[in-house]
Amino acid sequence: MKNIFTTLLAAGLALAATAGHATTFYQSAPSNNSAFQTLINQAQAGDVIILRAGSHYVNEPIRLPLGKDGITIRGEAGAVVRKAPNTYNAAAFEITGNSNTIDLIELDGGNLPEAGILIYGQHNTVSNSSVHNCGSAAALGAGVLLHNSGNPVCAFNTVIGCKVYYNYMVGISQNGHSDGTIRDNQIYENGAEGLTVDINSHNGYVYNNWIHLNNTGNRGVGGIGTDATNGTRFDSNTIDYTHYKSGLTFQNNIGGCDGVIVSNNHLNNNDGYGILERFVQYADTHMTFTNNELLNNKLGGQAIMYPDRTVLGTVPATVGAASLLLYPNPTAGTVQLDLGAGFTEARVAIRDNLGRLVRQQTLRGSGPQVLPGVTELANGCYLVTIATAETVATRKLIVAH
Repeated sequence: MKNIFTTLLAAGLALAATAGHATTFYQSAPSNNSAFQTLINQAQAGDVIILRAGSHYVNEPIRLPLGKDGITIRGEAGAVVRKAPNTYNAAAFEITGNSNTIDLIELDGGNLPEAGILIYGQHNTVSNSSVHNCGSAAALGAGVLLHNSGNPVCAFNTVIGCKVYYNYMVGISQNGHSDGTIRDNQIYENGAEGLTVDINSHNGYVYNNWIHLNNTGNRGVGGIGTDATNGTRFDSNTIDYTHYKSGLTFQNNIGGCDGVIVSNNHLNNNDGYGILERFVQYADTHMTFTNNELLNNKLGGQAIMYPDRTVLGTVPATVGAASLLLYPNPTAGTVQLDLGAGFTEARVAIRDNLGRLVRQQTLRGSGPQVLPGVTELANGCYLVTIATAETVATRKLIVAH
């Protein structure tokens, strides 16, 4: 009797312990949307869904909606999520919830419309996964799209350790994604950019990615394209062999970029420049370029292109941080430009806030010297671009007589 009681007590304790722990669900293959979505609907925070080896077909999005948080979807070796033809254009995964993880998944988009993984929420992670063949001419698509829909705000998401390739448009695309991390990925042979950081995507960290042979269809602006963003840090990436365009392009069609740091990157063998800043309607401000390698790019190392197609600068292989100073700023009269001891010549262009060239000259000699023509400028805000043999820097100048 004692043994039976002891056994029942142990079983009861084990059941109670299990009730407080996460559940692991298994989805056998082949499977379809209905079975896959049923498991997600059952899952709670902390649960794990394992996709067994084989094909898992989706013809409408697998959805993790608002309130479906903290779930992990993980693939066994040989498990492939395959987009199947559908009655409307849709992604394979659509994540609006928070703190979810997609790990060790291969996603084959089948060259069908729209993105592979579409993330609207926060603190989600795509890791150690392979995303390819998403999108088509019928409806464009990225491999992974992080997109701000307004509610919730898309933020704090991470893409890490993934292979993203052969997608019709962009490998990893960000639109209004803030405080995100894109690191340790291989992003290659996509039809447009390998990576975009666009339209109010703020304070992102792009680190240690290999961005290789992108823009195969000449549908994008470079290996990485960025527009209307601030606070992004591009560090220790390799961006090489971009077709038709530059390695890193500041497109500036929607708005200028501000406070971007570009450091320790290898931007080599691209068809355009290593780094190109386009001042079309908007200009970049408070930019930092330091210790980047710029080798064998067909048009040159680093350049700024103005609305009149004037190109200012290109720089050699290794670019250091600019130590160029303008003072006083704001100014009511003359302005000193300090080139430092290491420079003997600089080309200087001054443009108004519409990007129109108002002054251009070449200065020779090291140390502080008067910047010509400033006393004749009307009150307002100007951008002063200084190109030396070693760097290109832009400084904002405020004139208030």
